[in-house]
Amino acid sequence: MEAIKKLAGAYLVGISVVVAVFFIINLFLVGAINVLAVWHVLDVLMLIGLALGMGFNYIHKKRASDREAGDSVSRGYLEANVTFYATTVITILFLHNWFAFLATGDVSQGDNHTPWVIWAVVDTVLPIVLGVTGCRLWREAARA
Repeated sequence: MEAIKKLAGAYLVGISVVVAVFFIINLFLVGAINVLAVWHVLDVLMLIGLALGMGFNYIHKKRASDREAGDSVSRGYLEANVTFYATTVITILFLHNWFAFLATGDVSQGDNHTPWVIWAVVDTVLPIVLGVTGCRLWREAARA
């Protein structure tokens, strides 16, 4: 299991770095490369990362939730719940925008800028959430 955690952790950290860097520099690359084609590839890689993040964060949340009703909230409990629910929110936003794009095939959306704002939120928060999850998985695997 430690090898799987280490591999998943490395993937999550890697995709976090790639998404964050490409989100920052993609405006400079618009004329040089087909930026949208790169985002199409990154979308699939982000979906895999979100699925891994949801799975591992759910397991982490489940373990942290094994406490008595009268116990106070610990740091581990809070971290597990925040990362799980943050991953859930980002996954919902990602899937909403991605499915809308796949259904319509239109990236311009006319005067409606809401999808671009949602993508900006996803591309900003996803690297943080998946990066934290990946680092935690790597540390857990190294400790075992």
